[in-house]
Amino acid sequence: MLIDIHCHLDFKDFEKDLDSVIERAGKAGVKAIISAGVNTESNRKTLAIAKKYPLVKAALGIYPSDALKMKDSEIDKEIAFIKKSKPFAIGEVGLDGTYPEMEKQKIVFKKFIELAKELDVPLIVHSRKAEEEVFDMLSAMNAKKVVVHCFMGKLSLAKKIREKGWMLSVPCIVENSTQFQEMVKEINATHLLTETDAPFLAAEKGKRNEPAFVKQSVAEIAGIKGVSAEEMEKMVFMNYQKMFMAGKRNYSVF
Repeated sequence: MLIDIHCHLDFKDFEKDLDSVIERAGKAGVKAIISAGVNTESNRKTLAIAKKYPLVKAALGIYPSDALKMKDSEIDKEIAFIKKSKPFAIGEVGLDGTYPEMEKQKIVFKKFIELAKELDVPLIVHSRKAEEEVFDMLSAMNAKKVVVHCFMGKLSLAKKIREKGWMLSVPCIVENSTQFQEMVKEINATHLLTETDAPFLAAEKGKRNEPAFVKQSVAEIAGIKGVSAEEMEKMVFMNYQKMFMAGKRNYSVF
């Protein structure tokens, strides 16, 4: 009952062998893969992939750096498209401190927080080098269904995220990242999900990541928590159901 709540199956890295990637995920025991769009073209490809493969669910959004390249009218048009599509989740959206024009990023992020609340679907959030700003915006807007993906901020802030009832998704690099290992140790299992961010963040440097590899991550997390891999799988699956499946009346068939 493995879950990959964040990856990018529409990226060129998977063009030649996506069928095999999905097949390997299924054989590994993956029950759901949430693939996230990052711009106009990516969102449409993600929808097409979700329609083709029952295992895949579509999250739609605009990545911070992509939003900076778009006109305000283009952003609003894409948000209208996303709303009409009724995605499984909103993502990948958020703030990124490595890019300029933080104020524009915040304006766009606010629109997506509002959209996720309106559609009553989870928000999958990017927060690189802007963790405090993301937390403050989500708190101020009273966001409820939040998954902070690949969180690299302070442990004290991770605990605040947990206290809000939000969840943190753990990438495959937990196998060799002391920061993620410490976060897993300190955060209740009831607030943890698993992701790959495929094709990125494979445990083995330089290797293409894919959804099947969450199996290794669960084993690592289980070891840190002192439970069996099977028990950890069940806990992550329950967290997925709680975050993504509760009150799913507004979700699309994907």
